[in-house]
Amino acid sequence: PLWSCSPSPREASAAERPPPVLEGAWHATRVDVEYGKDIGTHTVISQPAIYVFSKNHDAITAVNGFEARSYLSETPTDTEHARAFSAFTANIGTYTSTDHKLTATPQVTRDPAGMIAPAPADYDLLWVDDKVWLTTSTPDDGKIRTELTRLDPSVVEVSPDAAKLRGVWRRAEMIIGTGENAGTHSSDMQPGYYIFAPPYFAGAFVSSFAPRAALGDAPTEADLGKAFTQFTSFAGTYTLTDNTLVFRPLVSMNPNNMRGRPFQSIATNWAGDDLWLIYTGNDGAQNRVRLTRVQE
Repeated sequence: PLWSCSPSPREASAAERPPPVLEGAWHATRVDVEYGKDIGTHTVISQPAIYVFSKNHDAITAVNGFEARSYLSETPTDTEHARAFSAFTANIGTYTSTDHKLTATPQVTRDPAGMIAPAPADYDLLWVDDKVWLTTSTPDDGKIRTELTRLDPSVVEVSPDAAKLRGVWRRAEMIIGTGENAGTHSSDMQPGYYIFAPPYFAGAFVSSFAPRAALGDAPTEADLGKAFTQFTSFAGTYTLTDNTLVFRPLVSMNPNNMRGRPFQSIATNWAGDDLWLIYTGNDGAQNRVRLTRVQE
């Protein structure tokens, strides 16, 4: 687990507590920006940012900036998609650390380039009491400092089945019941993962069955819309009772999913150590996704 000492004035009291760990779910509660139009200290974070850590994997699911995004219309244009999805950070990958450094390497990202040639991101890490500060430098030598506060794990009762999901799961197979992609998909599944830290979770995956092309140096809104609409990312709380999984998003790449309503209930079925998620449409057609645990 990742830990370091608290600042010196609190060393004595810190020694009496167990060493802090990153594993679990966190949200941004303060951001200090040293450059640009958002320069200053932001102590009331109007737009959500959730970080979920397992033993070796991490997920960042965040609305960028400090202004709410507009909802998408019933038939969103490329312009709507580009504006809503560009103002969003969505990464799931692995991390390593030293006492004061965190290095995160993405495996699944909103931008296709981050998956074609993953680039590790380095953060300075500092524990202050029970909070975590992550500091990153921008290309123009400005710094952004983000304070993370642990999310309360008692907000939702965790059933034994929900607790069983703790850890990292990979989308390994999908069976589509109808339409042009009907059939079984395994070798053409694109990367996708869930991290569960009961009662919180984060998920990110490419929903198409072929790799997305890298965006050019000057992508059009149509280019952005095509690349981003093939990607899904959300984080929040979940329950799993009586073989029914319910995701309640707190932050989502699609702004329409941030209205405080849960997603459609998902039937589940265990197949050995794997878990099938069974989505049933209004027409009765089913899509199934098999999750397999990632060993850490």
